[in-house]
Amino acid sequence: MNRPSHKFGRVHLYIFLGFYVAFAALTFFALNAGSESDRRENQIAGATFGVVSGPFTGAIARHFQSCCQQFSVALFPYCAAFLGAGVLFQIVPLPFQRFERTVRVTFWSIGLLGWFGGALVSFAHALS
Repeated sequence: MNRPSHKFGRVHLYIFLGFYVAFAALTFFALNAGSESDRRENQIAGATFGVVSGPFTGAIARHFQSCCQQFSVALFPYCAAFLGAGVLFQIVPLPFQRFERTVRVTFWSIGLLGWFGGALVSFAHALS
């Protein structure tokens, strides 16, 4: 019997965890690399663990200052579109089967890259 390949599986979880760990490490080192006054001003632990929030990570790092929060809210639709497309490709039946799993995993990775990449873009604003 043919199992449907549009389920979220262990591979999806591993890819998600890989992105989370990589971007959490980037966040930690980016915030920890500043001067002593910058480290006191930034919320390092909250932003590192909150990197899962994608474009809102910069706002978390700056204690939700109004300009950082507005920038994160403006960035959110673009990052959510990437993540939404990645999730959509896991659910929608594809018209081919030969490379179906590869296409699904690729779009899942691109979606996560767009979502977690929003953290870096929001840092560009928050740390400037």
